[in-house]
Amino acid sequence: MKCRYHQDREARFVCQKMGIGYCQECLDNCEACTNPCTYCKFRQSCIIWELCRRSEKRYRLEKAASGGLEK
Repeated sequence: MKCRYHQDREARFVCQKMGIGYCQECLDNCEACTNPCTYCKFRQSCIIWELCRRSEKRYRLEKAASGGLEK
């Protein structure tokens, strides 16, 4: 399987919900969660979610999705 954003790379991680692959760089940059703001039954066991859990980008996405984005 190839990375969703880098077709020249093999996927190292796969989103269990969507079946989409991501490379290490995508995970390092927290670009790997397909939809971080919606319900996912795999979240409790998701390595992608766990490794990006405390990223600033994830906080911004969640805040924007809840309508709390400041100007």
